[in-house]
Amino acid sequence: MRGHDIPQAAKNNTIRTYADLHRKFDLFLNGQITSNLLIIARSGVGKSSYLKQHADWRITALLEGNVKALKTYIKLYQNRHKLIVLDDAENLWESKNGRVVLRELTETSYPKTMSWESTAKELTETQTPTTYQTNSRACIICNSFRFGRTDETAAIIDRCQCYCFNPTNEEVARYVADWFWDQTVFNYACENITQIDNLTARMFIDASDRRSQQDKEWRNEFVMLSGVDYIVQTICNNIDIKTSVDQVKEFKRLATQNDLPASRATFMRHKADLKARGMLGEKQPALKLKVKGSPPDIPTGVEAILAEVEAAHLEDKYFGAVPF
Repeated sequence: MRGHDIPQAAKNNTIRTYADLHRKFDLFLNGQITSNLLIIARSGVGKSSYLKQHADWRITALLEGNVKALKTYIKLYQNRHKLIVLDDAENLWESKNGRVVLRELTETSYPKTMSWESTAKELTETQTPTTYQTNSRACIICNSFRFGRTDETAAIIDRCQCYCFNPTNEEVARYVADWFWDQTVFNYACENITQIDNLTARMFIDASDRRSQQDKEWRNEFVMLSGVDYIVQTICNNIDIKTSVDQVKEFKRLATQNDLPASRATFMRHKADLKARGMLGEKQPALKLKVKGSPPDIPTGVEAILAEVEAAHLEDKYFGAVPF
């Protein structure tokens, strides 16, 4: 996992295992962390599912990232003092107001003062004041972090414990085995564990869905290494290329042929990353696991879906729609 949207502070604190990630989450959910958390991870690795499953909703509130700034401000008032989980929060900081809300929420002094500069119809309708105080702490979950200006980014990072969750392919496979259901798909991923580029739980699910539909190309859901990573892996796994000098020389030759960056620094950076991800070495991990889950019970077909829609309408009629 590389990119300019991952702050160095997070890269310096890379988490490779689900056990370590869950320990961080447990401390937050138990109210034992007095600061805020910022967790950055690629999509599809289940970074937020643990929080949703283990949160005590008496003291925790989940705010989805697609909620606009004003809605977030109102929800924070309605859930003031609770632990706040901001899931997929990138959309929130696309607006100036969203960035203001997040800066105020992540203040390290207590109580924190939240404010909305202008009056708005929604504030009146929800009886939300333009200024209020809260002791809430935030756990921010996102795929990338590019937060406005450089000084705004630095301010948030300074107020959070920052981590990059970047599990190895083997770690993802072990995590998936606990709840996945398709042994054929799972075995294929394990057999190619060192060739798949950034394995995710979503790859397993999508591949299984395609396989259940008799789609012979279901294996394409698992994206294989390509470009610089593929060349570096091939060279490092070639026992005939014995020294680092020869590896770099061969890399420059192959990278140049393929119009890819061909510097020694590029080779060394990708080599270190692949090694950290467990992607180097001719011998593949002996990963022979049995999946433990069952397929999700999701209605399929027109009649089944219509029945669910009708049931939802009856529920709204007799019990009332659930408000936002």
